[in-house]
Amino acid sequence: MLEVDGKGSVVVVQTEDEIAAITMAIGAAVSGARSATCTSGPGFSLMAEALGWAGINEVPVVVTLYQRTGPSTGLPTRHEQGDLMFAIHAGHGDFPRIVFASGDIEESFYDAARAFNYAERYQMPVIHLVDKALASSVVTCKIFDPSRIRIDRGLLLDRAQEGYVRFKITENGISPRVRLGTENGIFWNTGDEHQENGHITEDPEIRKSMMEKRMGKLEVALKEIPDEEKAVRYGEDSDMTIISWGSTKGAILDAIEVLASEGVKINFVQVKLLNPFPDDYVASLLAKTRLLIDMEMNYSAQLAKLIRENVKRDPDYYVVKYNGRQMSSSEVYNAVRKIIDGKAKRREVLTNGA
Repeated sequence: MLEVDGKGSVVVVQTEDEIAAITMAIGAAVSGARSATCTSGPGFSLMAEALGWAGINEVPVVVTLYQRTGPSTGLPTRHEQGDLMFAIHAGHGDFPRIVFASGDIEESFYDAARAFNYAERYQMPVIHLVDKALASSVVTCKIFDPSRIRIDRGLLLDRAQEGYVRFKITENGISPRVRLGTENGIFWNTGDEHQENGHITEDPEIRKSMMEKRMGKLEVALKEIPDEEKAVRYGEDSDMTIISWGSTKGAILDAIEVLASEGVKINFVQVKLLNPFPDDYVASLLAKTRLLIDMEMNYSAQLAKLIRENVKRDPDYYVVKYNGRQMSSSEVYNAVRKIIDGKAKRREVLTNGA
């Protein structure tokens, strides 16, 4: 995003490949623009190295990842949610990133603005997870309301004092940043560990301080991001809960509405913030849950792994689908009915779709 005569303008660049896309987006972000790129599957694999460069240099760049069926080319025109763990761990070494998932097209619009705000406020890459079902769907939405969007550029300064250092150690790990070319705003960017001004160093104490500075921002983000942006609970009070993420949202909401009409109370927890994982908040949403059902569109139940790791709880049932076709409300309904009737396996695999 550039500003021309005080008004926002957008520049779209078609690059030759995904490596060029992520590096150009990073360069734009370092120059002070709000910058994003998008990709799917193998393209995100190509972006992993540059993502680490953005991580060590605290660059606020957004990557929208449209998941499709993998691995490799897989089913290139079909749907899956198989990239969750990869998005959280992409790149070598430890560096912070926010991973955030939208559940429908309307959410995706507002969440895109949130992703930019998170990136700039916490000065780190943000991976906005959507999936093929959302990217390729044609739906009728309410008119989007721009007044709901708040722009937060974080500690982006218009001027720099003499002696400015880009990577200054601060109490919360977030350092003031300036656009390239700002008077007195001299700093260095490399792929190496660095001092506060950006100069390369292998000093062990500085390395320790810089790692703690960068990684500590995840805790700051976890405290500051509102609970309603971390996870959302739908449905009536019940001791039965479906937990999921992404585009399964619509099918699950339709199914629990039908179940409610039949006198079956079950609620749905949609997890949106996937890294850093909101363990305490998700645990509070599940506090009264006796029967927990994990539903997602991948083979290995990747959200369930995050729940086990962070909430220390195993779902009672796993309902997964990985044939490239979307999860339907009838499949969700039938799976829940089997579970309630005691006829389900602990792992149910959905297979509908031509």
